[in-house]
Amino acid sequence: MRDEKTQRSLNFEDICVQHYDEIFHFVRKQVDQTEDAKDLTQEIFMKVYNKLHTYNHRKASIRTWIYRIAYNHVMNHHSRSYQSKRQIMDESYFNLNHESEDILENVLKQERVEIIIRLMKKILNKKHQKITNLYFFGGFTYQTISDMLKVPVKTVRNVVNLSIQKIKKRLEELSYE
Repeated sequence: MRDEKTQRSLNFEDICVQHYDEIFHFVRKQVDQTEDAKDLTQEIFMKVYNKLHTYNHRKASIRTWIYRIAYNHVMNHHSRSYQSKRQIMDESYFNLNHESEDILENVLKQERVEIIIRLMKKILNKKHQKITNLYFFGGFTYQTISDMLKVPVKTVRNVVNLSIQKIKKRLEELSYE
């Protein structure tokens, strides 16, 4: 049971006044359109409102808790957006290319991507997988990944380049086997 002081500090209106602009600017850096950032920020604060009873001040500050919700929400948004764009592109590609050679080429490309994804899971640690996935499959810039994960841009760039080298080396080894 929360004490009265903690309960008063969790007044939703005060939380919005105190954190809304900061969260909006964080979200705006992650998306292309201001309107999307407004919508996402509103959704984030709806989540905050609905989950406020689960907040535990012993685990993190309210600001940190809200940022975690915002980060997860933006990542989910990008994932949904990427999957949607990919599906539309796949459908468009398939509809525009009816020749069997093009279909075969598309299948071979997809198989190569799947092999690379399996290799990434096998040879990269979790941190490197996350950064590499965000860069190649999420379409994020080094700077955006740096902002999201709170690591230096140089680290992101180095991880991506190192991951590429490891994958290339392993693909070469597989081709000789």
